[in-house]
Amino acid sequence: MVNESTVGGAVLKARTSKRNPRMEDFSHTFRLFIKNRIAFVGFVIVAAYFVLTLLDYVYPQYLGVSNINTVASWAPSLRSAGIPLGPTLSKGWWYYFGETEYFAPLLPVMLAALKTDIVDSLLIVLVGVAVGVILGTLSGYFGKLYDEVLMRITDVFFSIPVLILAIAITTVLGYSLQNVMIALIIGWWPIYARLTRGVSLSIKANKYIEAATASGSSGMRNVFVHVLPNVLSVVFVQFSLDLGSIIQLFAALDFIGFNKANPLLPELGTLLTWASSYLVGGLWWTMVFPALFLLIFTVAINLMGDGLRDVLDPKLRR
Repeated sequence: MVNESTVGGAVLKARTSKRNPRMEDFSHTFRLFIKNRIAFVGFVIVAAYFVLTLLDYVYPQYLGVSNINTVASWAPSLRSAGIPLGPTLSKGWWYYFGETEYFAPLLPVMLAALKTDIVDSLLIVLVGVAVGVILGTLSGYFGKLYDEVLMRITDVFFSIPVLILAIAITTVLGYSLQNVMIALIIGWWPIYARLTRGVSLSIKANKYIEAATASGSSGMRNVFVHVLPNVLSVVFVQFSLDLGSIIQLFAALDFIGFNKANPLLPELGTLLTWASSYLVGGLWWTMVFPALFLLIFTVAINLMGDGLRDVLDPKLRR
């Protein structure tokens, strides 16, 4: 007679052995991340911001921003600007945070600004990651003249603060949203090139790279199959932290006037720019609410990044 418990245990063991090791590692990492309550709260807040951004694309009427995306319907001309009204509960949730100088409700305008700030900032960081990770990983693995040239180029970029470099590039190219994005991309990729270069140097010295080379694997195959996947864990942490920094720089450049092409564009930096002229007159809501909206996202994404660093870094992981 066959022992059913033994057979069942063998089947269960066989099924367990067939699980994908990468999926098991991912689930374990996610459980560790959830245990960090502060990081998880940051993740929830960031996810809420991204959901609002997605709603702005899919169903903007639900957020009350359908007309804000076509700015002319709110302000046919710059001459329509006036003194913004304060927060009120009598007109509905749109007006809970008051109005802008063009009489648009401030809360939907801030929600519409996520479509510009988060999506454009995400694009800037992704392009910087793609360029910097590939160049840095190749530099660390192959070394020699290529490594020397790339590192000297990154030294030039690091010698100039990103904000100053972005201001200089935007001044040459012209004041517009697209040129601000180009300026930030140019100044951001060296961060990832230097980061991944150092990580790939340590990975290159591992025995499994030597074994792969001895088995006939080419240098480029080693880079994209063995080195690059091990570099990405560090990149994910830096990516999450940089997204908040990019949004702050993006707003700072708009605040000092480097997006003059469309002053009516729903963007947090633009909102803070016009609010600065009304703050002295006691219209505090024009500055406080957009600033808090930006601050909450920045703090939340930094908390999430710190949590990711704790669970992805082998030295900190417990």
